[in-house]
Amino acid sequence: MPNLKSWLDKGEIQRVRVGVRDLENLLALVERDLNDAQVEAVSADRRFASAYGAALNLANYVIRKEGYRVVGQRGHHRTTFLVTAQILGKASGLYVEYFDLCRRKRNKVDYDFVDVVSETEVKELIERVIEFGEFVMGDQ
Repeated sequence: MPNLKSWLDKGEIQRVRVGVRDLENLLALVERDLNDAQVEAVSADRRFASAYGAALNLANYVIRKEGYRVVGQRGHHRTTFLVTAQILGKASGLYVEYFDLCRRKRNKVDYDFVDVVSETEVKELIERVIEFGEFVMGDQ
């Protein structure tokens, strides 16, 4: 797995100044996305996409807290999860692998098909995002 320096050298991440308000905003996005993911009147596909957005913003929180930002380019969601794993270490690996699988499914939901995910998958993703949030915030 590449390290932070190699991502910096390739221009996939960059150093940024991050204020407390920036981090609070990312956590507010996570909360919003998790709330949206639990609105049962919305399709399972859209709820899954919202829950995935919460996972992605938690990963962005981890990265920004370290003073980095993933540069928006093709593959930046995957890079976001890989950089997060690099920062958090081995213990985060299962979350990162799971969210990467969800990334692929979310791509189908957003760009290719309808009725891709089940209610069970939505609930599982929501639970995993909540667990990941506890894991991330436990490092504070």
